Amino acid sequence: MKLLKYPLDELDLEFILEIQNRLKQHFGDRASIILLNSGLLERMIEDPNYVYHYDEAYWVERIKNNYESKQNTVS
Repeated sequence: MKLLKYPLDELDLEFILEIQNRLKQHFGDRASIILLNSGLLERMIEDPNYVYHYDEAYWVERIKNNYESKQNTVS
């Protein structure tokens, strides 16, 4: 994924960074990788109205739950 080709603006980046900062509280240094692998950035490009329909707290919980669910199925 090459973020430079996507039309993200300053507000998008603030939204993403807030989610990343909240994920850091749960996952520490792994937060960035977990966020990148979550599919949220691709969804933001494809359907920003859907993403912005929910707040940062929703996305943090969704990403956290999906990640933990995947980890539980692997172990």
